[in-house]
Amino acid sequence: MLYTDYIVVGGGVAGLACALQACKSGTVWLLTKEELPAGSTPLAQGGIAAAIGPKDSPESHLADTLQAGCGICNVRAVEILVQEGLERVKELMNWGFPYDKDAQGKPLLQREGAHSTARVISAGGDTSGRMLAETLMQRARNESGIVIREGIYVVDLLMEAECITGVIAFDRRSQSLVVIRAGAVVLATGGCGQIFAHTTNALPATGDGFALAYRAGAQLNSMEFVQFHPTALCTSDNPMTLVSEAVRGRGALLINDQGERFMCRHHRWGELAPRDVVARAVYAELKQGHQVFLDATPIGTDFPHIFPTIHAACQENGINPPDDMIPIAPAAHFIMGGIATDLDGRTNVPGLYACGEVACTGIHGANRLASNSLLEGLVFGYRTGRAIKEMLGSVPIKSSGKPYMHAVRPTTASFQTKTDMGICQGLRDLMWEKVGIIRSQQGLCEALSQLQSWKLRLDPGNIALGNMITVAQLVTEAALARQESRGSHYRSDFPLQREPAAVTSGLSR
Repeated sequence: MLYTDYIVVGGGVAGLACALQACKSGTVWLLTKEELPAGSTPLAQGGIAAAIGPKDSPESHLADTLQAGCGICNVRAVEILVQEGLERVKELMNWGFPYDKDAQGKPLLQREGAHSTARVISAGGDTSGRMLAETLMQRARNESGIVIREGIYVVDLLMEAECITGVIAFDRRSQSLVVIRAGAVVLATGGCGQIFAHTTNALPATGDGFALAYRAGAQLNSMEFVQFHPTALCTSDNPMTLVSEAVRGRGALLINDQGERFMCRHHRWGELAPRDVVARAVYAELKQGHQVFLDATPIGTDFPHIFPTIHAACQENGINPPDDMIPIAPAAHFIMGGIATDLDGRTNVPGLYACGEVACTGIHGANRLASNSLLEGLVFGYRTGRAIKEMLGSVPIKSSGKPYMHAVRPTTASFQTKTDMGICQGLRDLMWEKVGIIRSQQGLCEALSQLQSWKLRLDPGNIALGNMITVAQLVTEAALARQESRGSHYRSDFPLQREPAAVTSGLSR
């Protein structure tokens, strides 16, 4: 049994930002399933949205975020995001974040969909997420109060007297189970894109944090709101390569195989319409048997310099933009719902906190505004790291009491971190077809029935697949409960938005 002051599970932007703040008052163990840089943060391309431009303002950023969120954003959370985000971004720049600069040495701001102005700060063109992750990683490695433990898979949460007191984890290097006790546990485990057949999320994004919190009795909100990015490179890769919204922000056009620029039929902003609108339009074209492309010729010969990651991925697949058109398709990208928290990361379970994509403060409403995700990780990771100091000393982490664990505790011999690939692929295909961009009562009910069947057949030691099934159920039941279409959640049998907006909490107990 091991002891520390705080545990942060997850090594993306939110987890690193949280650890960097929490280490000022105690020792933080940062646990990651994979080696750093971890999660989907390194895959982010566009950058960080912040109102630092001379013609921009937090009020304008607020208005754009609220409009994208389709009426159900937590306004106070958005106010904190756009206001404190300025301070967090300036701090990041002082730490050496290598942001792209214009001719005057100021941040080179990009415009993305549903933004009223250019306000996205990039780094290395389309390598913004990796640059951010490396900046925060370097800072964390230099902090004596942060202990980074890679290859640690959290199996479940420890609970005593209705309070979270640590974790049970599987150390992949030693192939052994370990118990780590702490004064507070923060889940910063990212999203769940891997429950869908097509996703831009990294392979570890299987939704573990949602399942851990759910088993511990935490409330989950708005799980039906899954954002499907409209432009991923149309290949069989997993994860699919994101083709950043910044490509359209630079002038690239969406066209079908008939040469039609079809977005003009769907929204007055055309290619820069909100993501849910563009995703459904692209999906409709594909369902009609068309192929869909990004025509990057308006960007010209600067394309390889501005978008080196995308260009390299295209060339690996025999595509040479801007001369060649880029084949694209939608893919699961981000979940707006998650573990319900207050504005400092607290859940309804004492000792348990959450931040980043796994958390739900209500910032994003029904549809996240482009490039607000990295900003959310910075702002609310910081606030959560500051808040967990209150728990220090309030939990007897060296108690001799026997800890309680919700899940079946597997032996090392039976424990599986890999999934049954047959069920796993079946689950991903099922979720894409029945709980994807277009949903209906019939499809959702069919999905729930199949998920329950798989759950009954599952080996209790297969923790990873069990988590995926749990999260898939959370998303599906929430989607069934919301009988309207709003933002990223579209029901073909309830195509209109209703008022007032209701927030569902997912799988009933």
